[in-house]
Amino acid sequence: MTAAVVQGPRPSRGNRVEFLIDNEAAWGRLAEDIASARTSLRCMLFMLDLPHVRLGFAEDPAGRPGAPGSVRMEEALLAAARRGVEVDVLLNDVRPGWSPANTSRAVERYFARHDGTGRIRLRRFTTPQAAPIHAKLFIIDDALAYSIGSIFAQEYFDGPAHAVDDPRRGHLRWRSSVLAPNHDVSARVTGPATADLDAVFRLHWDHCGPDDRTERKPDDRTGTIPVQVTRTLHGGRFAALPQGETGVHESYRTALAEAEEFVYLENQYLTSTAIVDELVAALRRSRDLQVIALLNSRPDIPGYPRWQAEALERLWTGVRRAGAANRVGVYTAWSHEGRSIIRTHIHSKVAIVDDRWLTVGSANLDGLSTLASDHRRRASLPVRWLGRVSGVFGPEAPELVRATEVNLSIADFDGGDGAAVRHLASGLRRRLWAEHLGLDDAELVRPEGGWAALWRERAELKLRGLREAPGEPVASRILPFPHEGTRVPLGLERPEAYLRALGLGTEGLDVRRRLRSFRFDTGAWKP
Repeated sequence: MTAAVVQGPRPSRGNRVEFLIDNEAAWGRLAEDIASARTSLRCMLFMLDLPHVRLGFAEDPAGRPGAPGSVRMEEALLAAARRGVEVDVLLNDVRPGWSPANTSRAVERYFARHDGTGRIRLRRFTTPQAAPIHAKLFIIDDALAYSIGSIFAQEYFDGPAHAVDDPRRGHLRWRSSVLAPNHDVSARVTGPATADLDAVFRLHWDHCGPDDRTERKPDDRTGTIPVQVTRTLHGGRFAALPQGETGVHESYRTALAEAEEFVYLENQYLTSTAIVDELVAALRRSRDLQVIALLNSRPDIPGYPRWQAEALERLWTGVRRAGAANRVGVYTAWSHEGRSIIRTHIHSKVAIVDDRWLTVGSANLDGLSTLASDHRRRASLPVRWLGRVSGVFGPEAPELVRATEVNLSIADFDGGDGAAVRHLASGLRRRLWAEHLGLDDAELVRPEGGWAALWRERAELKLRGLREAPGEPVASRILPFPHEGTRVPLGLERPEAYLRALGLGTEGLDVRRRLRSFRFDTGAWKP
């Protein structure tokens, strides 16, 4: 895998990349680095739902009112400022103002009341709801950077067990949408790619007004990994980039065109017909290629359940024509304890091709994150009209309406031996598959039928367990995505309907549609 994306920063070598799976690890490590910051901290956030967000817990909050020992994001930033750190915070100021993503004014008021240092600067980036800043970036001391997968709302906190009940997820709020255990992947980076991530922050920060900061570029080569920062940018927003950028999509297109053995996609959504068509073209080109996708049964944006079903029907139609039925598997993840079962929400945005290319970041496989907003292009006429009237879409042409997304694309771009890339990619893949398939690393052995056969086997194991002994969960956490030929049944966002579509009875199960709500202030579950 050698081709680099034309748009945006060029690949850099000498990086070290650490993948942090689930937010117990990602938020906890971030909190440690914020506490160690010495000179500067810059962050670009989708939202910050204060005072509800705890980055970590010293102890189980159950029975402990106030969650003593927990770390709140806003308090960590204040503590950094009091140590002399210059803190810059960039947040969406979403139009219309009643959007659930709009937390910028509350954050601004909080720091105006509590920051006596003057070292915390906040800028509100005005954006329509249909094209927000979706990337979540931190740059600390000009030396390390984070790409965080989740928005900072407490329902996204989770550990690798994805327990049915976990009090650390806090209480459900009016803005809550996931409503299920959450799986995510973030990245911590040191090396030259830190400057490329910082450049994304500065592009947006400077769009809000002039700045007198001196730009510093880290020159330490702390590792061996080549990284290209790929971006999706709104067209018409930045003077130097009138068409924006679609580099994330370009990186997917290039990688899929070169795929030979397998493609693994782990993503919150799959509504992009362009990505589906590129998958089908790859399957037709290579008779050995296998595709495995882990998605959600309940996409949490209006319109997406229908569009994802249409995308999957398009995929399965192409798979049938390519004669590739045994080479493709689509799955969902579930948390199952005793007789209680609830879907596990896949929020990660990961793709791995042949262990030679991988990408991790904020970009979903939908139009908004790749080419153009699905709602602006595909929604019904009344929805599009209401969007224009309310300001949800903004004034730009439909093909330019995109969110700000940032991915780390990793490959051996200049044709070296690629050993470091393969080691990193296979390591991430094996960690993810061990979690989803319920296998130890030593058990992740490629069977004769390829990796697709292993996923089918583990999904069938889960199905048998639910049929024969629903109160005795098996280690595998995945179920196949139901379809009848090329058609996706209606209503699969409801967990009972999903299980019934697989031929499973639900009489012996406590099928939950949403999380239980836990109150940090009382230390008790909400009735």
